Amino acid sequence: MSAASSEHAIADHLATIRGLTVTRDPVARSVAARDFGGLTTGDVLAIARPADADALAALVAAARRDGFRLTPRTLGYSQSGQSVPRGGVSVDMTGFTGVSVDVDAGIARCGSGATWRQLLAATYAHGLAPRVMPLNLDLSIGGTLSAGGAGSTSHAHGLAISSVESVEVVTGAGERVTAGPSLRTDVYDAVLGGAGRFGFICGASLRLRPAAPFTRTYYLLYDDLATLLADEHAMMSQPWCTHLEGFASAAIQGIRRGAGGRRGPFARWFFGMHISTEYAAQAPPDDGACLRGLHFRERLHVEDNPSDEYAARYDMRFAMMRATGAWGQVHPWLECTIPAAVAPTLLPEIIDTVPLLLGDGHRIMPIADVPRPALFMAPNPGIAFGVMPPGVPPAFEAPAVAGLRAVHERLIGAGGKRYLSGWLFEPDEAAWRRHFGDRYDAWQRSKQRLDPDGILESVLFTAPPPG
Repeated sequence: MSAASSEHAIADHLATIRGLTVTRDPVARSVAARDFGGLTTGDVLAIARPADADALAALVAAARRDGFRLTPRTLGYSQSGQSVPRGGVSVDMTGFTGVSVDVDAGIARCGSGATWRQLLAATYAHGLAPRVMPLNLDLSIGGTLSAGGAGSTSHAHGLAISSVESVEVVTGAGERVTAGPSLRTDVYDAVLGGAGRFGFICGASLRLRPAAPFTRTYYLLYDDLATLLADEHAMMSQPWCTHLEGFASAAIQGIRRGAGGRRGPFARWFFGMHISTEYAAQAPPDDGACLRGLHFRERLHVEDNPSDEYAARYDMRFAMMRATGAWGQVHPWLECTIPAAVAPTLLPEIIDTVPLLLGDGHRIMPIADVPRPALFMAPNPGIAFGVMPPGVPPAFEAPAVAGLRAVHERLIGAGGKRYLSGWLFEPDEAAWRRHFGDRYDAWQRSKQRLDPDGILESVLFTAPPPG
């Protein structure tokens, strides 16, 4: 049987599974063969969309029996091919929808295909909000939890995966499991932050926080990063500080001669911190009290917004990316958490070497040391550093990737751990051993236990590396 005939046979067989929609439409397969990063391409045999966990479990059973590979995908916002098959079936998880809120328990139950925008609308109606959510509200719950999930409340609550009360999973072994911090921790530790390597997240229950109707934001400018980092650290212990974001911003100063006699633009870097506090209309914050003890150069702006409007503040950035064509360009994003102790000296050096063609607005955010799944690797205490350009035109792709590769090596060499949704430069076994360190064997054992036939595969994770 030819490869094409085999592919048709697989699709025809899958179409007989109740609750499973299957397509081999060339346009749909082309879309599923790339992700938001745009730096990798795959090969999609078919796209299968399960309506429920029963259909998904039957799909897994078929893959184990017939020997084809599966790759979980919701909206495809990964950057290193985590959601892209390499000669397998793309499993469209957008059918797992629905959001419900248990107000008394402070818990939201949501399908993995639901978006944070949908979750936020449901929780705000009750004066509640997710403890941590991404800046792009149109990301899926499942995709975010598969990566980890950082946001502007991470200084207080850590990562989104740390707020998971329970998670519903179909493993690569076909087992349907409810897992949590004290229930089937083998599954909880593997799938949350596991980048789709161990199982399919069907839904999750997330712990919520109280949310006030208004948000006031202070926009502060700093001359140096060490001072900003010290003030960020001080804000982590302030209960009124709901949101905290740090930025590096370049002021281009001209073109100068550099190494080898080549000329290029150079910049003077400044640093910004946005601090936000939520409040009720009858009890606005005291600006003096909020800013007392901070060491900023200048208070640039103060702004009040309805909290739901504030949560969607990055919508304009994403609209701009679409309007300018940047959305369709490649996105060699780099996100890494480094030890807090090395950040004041390392990050200024790193920032000065990031190619200016990648723009500015690099993120610098502290991550609270709260319990999280054991296989999510990050130093504690840690500072998250991100280079996330709106888009890179084709002519600049090579120098952008080369520059970020050098940044990657320096960050890892200083004890940093990469966030697995970012561009990872096709890691091999040595890179994974370096990433997981003394947990590498546990990571491998989880794969063997939860996906014994190795059916969960992607462009990022091909065949299981040798143990």
